[in-house]
Amino acid sequence: MLQPQPWHLSEPPPTPFAGAASPADPEAAAAAEPALVLLNRRETVPTSLLQHLETLLEASERRRHAAFRQAADRERFLLGRAALRLLLGAWLSVPPEAVPLPTGLHGKPHCPGGPSFNLSHSGDLVLLALHPSRPVGVDVEALRPDVAWEPVAQRLFTSVEQEALQACPAAEQPGTFLDLWCRLEARLKARGLGLAGLEALRAEDHQVSLAGDGSTTVRGAAESIWAVAVPSGYRAAVAMAPAR
Repeated sequence: MLQPQPWHLSEPPPTPFAGAASPADPEAAAAAEPALVLLNRRETVPTSLLQHLETLLEASERRRHAAFRQAADRERFLLGRAALRLLLGAWLSVPPEAVPLPTGLHGKPHCPGGPSFNLSHSGDLVLLALHPSRPVGVDVEALRPDVAWEPVAQRLFTSVEQEALQACPAAEQPGTFLDLWCRLEARLKARGLGLAGLEALRAEDHQVSLAGDGSTTVRGAAESIWAVAVPSGYRAAVAMAPAR
């Protein structure tokens, strides 16, 4: 299980993989675990800081930010996108608002000259993942007791995953479902795929086994998946796709 680094946006951005932009040992860099940064909206964000963060967004991001109807959704988007720009700006030694974020295949943004990255938000949490050379995907989800998860598991999970889920005590099944969901989302996001890419992912015939410590082993591909330590009431996972 990986432990994310907490960060409040009033503080300077952390510098994961400092000096890794030109690693002396590319194989060692590729084998490194992803760096994780966690923002928590429960920590009060002053209005003045939110106003400053808005200035870091480019025009299309401002339009997306303004389009959210709910204040909580606007704030989650703003915190995630601004945090990403601050982290990447520190990496590239450029102002956050100058960080290039073109959109690639399947709409996944990337940063030329920077690390691979991905972000996810749910409830009060915003989780970011970065890696110097490997594609990463991350997902965080709040537990919602009212969700009818059984049909989703039957439709999207492998037989191995469904068996692991059914083997859990009934009280643990919603949390286990969310663990599996986060891992699936993280794997798809690492490849730049949405759920439409599930068939292609399954065609690779990966076999997923769940360990007692919450980690996941994927056999049949150079892929790694970890559970992520997040506050009670949430589940999260991060995946690293095979090296390009």
